[in-house]
Amino acid sequence: MSPRPSLPTATALILNPPASTKRRWRAGRRGSRCALAAILSTGAPALETRAQEAVTLEELSVEGAGGSAPAAVGAGPKSGIGLIGPTPRYRADRAVSSTKTDTPQRDVPQVVTVAPREVITDLAATRVDRVFNYTPGVAQQNNFGGLTVFSYAIRGTTTSELYRNGFPINRGSPPLPDTQNVERIEVLKGPGGGLFGRSDPGGLVNFVTKQPTAERFVEMGGLWGSFEQFRGTVDAGGALNEDGTLLYRFNVAGGRQNSFRDFVDGDRLLVAPVVSWQITPDTKITVETEFLRNRVVFDRGVIAINKQLGFLPISRFLGEPGQSTYQSSDTMQVRVEHRFNADWQMRLATHFNTGSLVGESAEVRGLAADNRTVLRDRNFRDYRWDTAIGQAEVVGRFATGDLGHTVLLGFERESTDSRVVYDRSNFRQSPYSLDIYDPRYGQALPPLTIRRNNLERVTNTALYAQDQIALSPEWKALLGVRFDFFEQSFRERTTATQVDQSRVAATPRAGLVYQPLPELALYTNVGTSFRPNIGPDAFAVARSVPFEPETGVGYEVGAKLDLFGGALGLTAAAFRIERQNVLTADPNNPGFSLAAGGVRSQGFELTAAGQITPEIKILAGYVYADAVVTKDNVLPVGAPLVNIPRHSGSLLAVHEVQAGPWKGFGLGGGVRGVGERAGDAAGSGFVLPAYIAVDALAYYRYENLRFGLNIENIFDATYYESSNNAFRVYPGAPRRFTGTISVRF
Repeated sequence: MSPRPSLPTATALILNPPASTKRRWRAGRRGSRCALAAILSTGAPALETRAQEAVTLEELSVEGAGGSAPAAVGAGPKSGIGLIGPTPRYRADRAVSSTKTDTPQRDVPQVVTVAPREVITDLAATRVDRVFNYTPGVAQQNNFGGLTVFSYAIRGTTTSELYRNGFPINRGSPPLPDTQNVERIEVLKGPGGGLFGRSDPGGLVNFVTKQPTAERFVEMGGLWGSFEQFRGTVDAGGALNEDGTLLYRFNVAGGRQNSFRDFVDGDRLLVAPVVSWQITPDTKITVETEFLRNRVVFDRGVIAINKQLGFLPISRFLGEPGQSTYQSSDTMQVRVEHRFNADWQMRLATHFNTGSLVGESAEVRGLAADNRTVLRDRNFRDYRWDTAIGQAEVVGRFATGDLGHTVLLGFERESTDSRVVYDRSNFRQSPYSLDIYDPRYGQALPPLTIRRNNLERVTNTALYAQDQIALSPEWKALLGVRFDFFEQSFRERTTATQVDQSRVAATPRAGLVYQPLPELALYTNVGTSFRPNIGPDAFAVARSVPFEPETGVGYEVGAKLDLFGGALGLTAAAFRIERQNVLTADPNNPGFSLAAGGVRSQGFELTAAGQITPEIKILAGYVYADAVVTKDNVLPVGAPLVNIPRHSGSLLAVHEVQAGPWKGFGLGGGVRGVGERAGDAAGSGFVLPAYIAVDALAYYRYENLRFGLNIENIFDATYYESSNNAFRVYPGAPRRFTGTISVRF
């Protein structure tokens, strides 16, 4: 083994303190460590090892290859800031979304819930929203007619922020991300504006994709399910040259699916090649691409009659058969990573995306007095967008006196151009009506008389800095701030009107961690958020001037506990989130809005992820969120927020035999529970009922083969996942069977 590179004297003292200092640290912790040892079934050597780790600065780490652990800087040719490789089982003790550095979760004053690849596989999930059902704290919201995750909620706060490898992917109207090339899904809880810029204070979702591996393999899979679903996949990787400096990963997925909803079907194709080149032992370049094509029938769900659900079967389609929407999304990410020495790294990365959404739909806008005739309009959409984002980041370690620092300095530049053509018929003049109990489709199409044609350009320049400070073996702090210089130009061509705005925002954050025991971390944090009120919908309700941006602040205190030698991780957090400048109706101008509203969400969250025993793996959580209006021109103070349940929780548990003739056989299931919640944002009293859905799964792994069977909603419960209002209610799927098979060569 080659010797460790020499470090500056001050850093060396932090990493290798004098023996007398070590004795004082250990003496202060001996009593607590012995008490914990009596509770946990962990050996003394493991505890001693963790105690020694607690008094050292964490090394800057790089992404793993295959299933190996991340390699330390200076230990080999692999490199990378901000990505972590495969995580075995359900426990991920490291996540990059909170700091953009490879830091143990117990050392970070924030919670990141991770769904590793094994969770995605066990659930037989082909779309990421299926995984959200078992991600504590995440609530489904508007799915934009089944096209994408238009919005979701974390800890009672609605957001649309989705990221891939740290880059925003919610610009435009891209298809719902496919799971085939996703390695892990990280859900950051709490404000992320200090690193990611314009966002919401509840949190965000970051998809980390599969990366090239040195191991050569080909894995082929097939999926068959209810409602005529079928899907084929290929995942391949390996070295392209003899010395292993040129690696690749290639993922393909294609399939078709009908639905329990009448006349609703879709198909999808994903092609995602990745190539990495280790130019020198210290420099690596990765080129990652993704090409996604999606076709789906736009579907707004069912309606409530007199604020009551259940009059219509959940299969009843209120659109028009044969009308499809087509989506395309082409993405390329390029990352250059360079290691200057054992303590300093640099990352240069770019993200390019171009996409389109084109299609027609018929959508319900009202209900006649007979309570059986819906008034619909005809909709034609042609959305197109282009996004280019560049990031430059430097991560380094150094010491000032007795303090150890891990510093991140970053620069980001974004440019997004989008065009929206959205034409509609006037449902009052041309009702395009439909009898919901005896639908007669195929009527003459009404004329498109309401037109929207706009161009929007958004540019954003940002500088951000973060310092993770090792104050002592027990205390760690995090300080960070981001400055955004935001500009938008919005032009509505049908009326020849234009609105421009420029904003400057600072989003600081701070956190503190106290570790009285190596396995226990107590933490607190506070952070702010900034999100401009932009886009066609905001423009449509503005009075010629742009809205003030929405701002937020989040507070949190919590605890993290590692059990069974770190195999199982528990978290508990109490949070409070406040948002200002939320859009609310303008009382002096009907049909317009003001950025003058306020909302608040507060509550607590409990999560568990990992192994209870070598045979049993779990992912579970419970969230209590009291999310209400605090200021509004129409709604009363205390009115609940749409689609936010006070109580929600989930449990996914699997038992896998580890030895004997049944080795590789897994049997498990899941329970999802969601409480009653408001069904619209108007405070009308329309509510979605609470529900509990139970899922089951079984699989068998034999050498390179894996067979799986999943049963979703095993008791065939009728429930409703979310709604926009009484005319757009999305029912959950009835009992559904899915069979999978995969073989790895």
